[in-house]
Amino acid sequence: MVAAEHWPCCLCAEEYALGGSDTSGTEPLPWKALGTYQDRFRQLVLKIKQQPQSRTGRAVIQLLAKVHPLPKGVLLVPIPSWKKKRGNPLPNLIAAGFGQPSTMLLHRTRAGLSQHHLNRSMRMHNLKGAFHAAPAPQTSLQSKTTVWLVDDILTTGATALAAQKALNKAGHPVGGIICLGRTPAKRLGR
Repeated sequence: MVAAEHWPCCLCAEEYALGGSDTSGTEPLPWKALGTYQDRFRQLVLKIKQQPQSRTGRAVIQLLAKVHPLPKGVLLVPIPSWKKKRGNPLPNLIAAGFGQPSTMLLHRTRAGLSQHHLNRSMRMHNLKGAFHAAPAPQTSLQSKTTVWLVDDILTTGATALAAQKALNKAGHPVGGIICLGRTPAKRLGR
């Protein structure tokens, strides 16, 4: 549960544009985010990436879990970083903040180019075949568990779609992706 001191005041919610109308959507797959990855909220997320275990980081992750609770029974699957030594810890920390089962079903098959300056089509090409997923257990009596991907930022959706494709191929239905921030539609031409 989120402690009272972790709730943002009205001024902070306004300054970081939290809880706006752009915190969920369906393209490129269902997604939920705490805010739009721009301006002050972008600065906050970048600060959290530098110090993921900070009080601010924990509070923001707890707020995300409170604002966008996921259905009980889903399995959270953090998207793994391609960087071996200094990988991004945020997907794992976000998953842990939801207090639901999570597992590393996804594995990177190879490192890709840094995607910071790539457009959507270049990102899609860069991530083709970049993930492998552990196969789903074969049980006829139990329905398949829906998984939700977990990442820090959803930009063009190329990473999420590549991860979804690998999970679906392995027999894991994907319900969507949960993340801290979503890049603005105007900037990406979505």
